[in-house]
Amino acid sequence: MPDIDHSVDIQVTAAKGMVTAAIPLAGHASEHWLRLFRMLASPLGPEPQRPEAEEREGRTWVVVKLPAASSNLHPESALDAVSALISQANGMEQQFQSDAAQTEAAIRDWWARQPR
Repeated sequence: MPDIDHSVDIQVTAAKGMVTAAIPLAGHASEHWLRLFRMLASPLGPEPQRPEAEEREGRTWVVVKLPAASSNLHPESALDAVSALISQANGMEQQFQSDAAQTEAAIRDWWARQPR
């Protein structure tokens, strides 16, 4: 499961009144993980400011867009929330994988008990 990759530099750009931070992740992000992350991020705000997870340059990036200037802006809080989302998506993915493994084992046990 992906987690923040501190061995790769964060990408920060400013344009059109927004500052974009692309946070590099290490590890493979499955399609299921990407869907979980998007689902968790959806209530966090309108489209331009909602964190997104995407595949590019051979890795997964979490992209966060923040207004360049705001009296209420606390970038650290927003980035901490994104880090928590990554952890939450990892926990949900791990639970899904555990549940899937248990179901798969039950199916195989059933199959093994079938008359041949």
